[in-house]
Amino acid sequence: MYRIGIDIGATNMRVALFHLDKLVAREQVETEAALGPVQALEKLVKMVGKVDPEDLAIGIGIGAPGPLDVTKGIFLDAPNLPGWYGFSIRDELASRLGIPVSLINDAKAASLAEARIGAGRGYDSVQYITVSTGIGGGFIFGGELFSGNHGHASEVGNMIVDVRSMPNGTVEDMCSGSALLNTCKRLFGEDKTAAELFTQYEANQKEARNVIDQWLQHFGAAITSIIQVIDPEVFVLGGAVILQNPWLVEKLHPVVTKQVYTSMKENVQLKVASLGDDAGLYGAALLVK
Repeated sequence: MYRIGIDIGATNMRVALFHLDKLVAREQVETEAALGPVQALEKLVKMVGKVDPEDLAIGIGIGAPGPLDVTKGIFLDAPNLPGWYGFSIRDELASRLGIPVSLINDAKAASLAEARIGAGRGYDSVQYITVSTGIGGGFIFGGELFSGNHGHASEVGNMIVDVRSMPNGTVEDMCSGSALLNTCKRLFGEDKTAAELFTQYEANQKEARNVIDQWLQHFGAAITSIIQVIDPEVFVLGGAVILQNPWLVEKLHPVVTKQVYTSMKENVQLKVASLGDDAGLYGAALLVK
């Protein structure tokens, strides 16, 4: 069975053709989000034609930044997609290509892939968290995504981990790639990227070590809270910040085990995501039945 996965990001859009769970063709272009959704739709149609010139796919899955109304198949107020509010990406693409299209939050698409065919495979309950420009996630139970009553379950980036911080001290405010980038620029210069922060950390620079130590405490608090609420069998951690610095996961483990009940310490499992940047593509394709 052939199916197509689409990953829409604020910077790039990717389209891939899958045969069963094997990626067989892939295209990528710049989103140019500020130019609006119509031009993005045209690009997607062309990319689908390139990866599937023989029209083998039986359907398409799309992973896109939230918030979304997946029931209606439309974008809501995604902060990195200005002017896309209300655009019916699902129906517009289905109309152009003549095959069924499904829509899901990009982090939830990645969570589905990691749970079924990635680092969470074989576990009954998987909490996936992506740490990139922002922070998102998805909870998979029995191989299926738990979406909650309004489709917003596992928006872990909105968890409050520091009530003293303004405006609200969420884990995204404190631990996202954007937060680390802003801190790095403040400490080491406007021309620096977040990678400089980790370089300085490894060089034992005091301020960089303080920042990463605080990151570990805040992110560890989020993981600990999730354990106490839903008790997942395993956490799978992905996104650029984790994938480029996988040693963070090893350092998180003692932070978390220190905060949970003694009887729960041995059950804490934290794993690095295994599908890399393509997790969202794989997950989007898995929507096609």
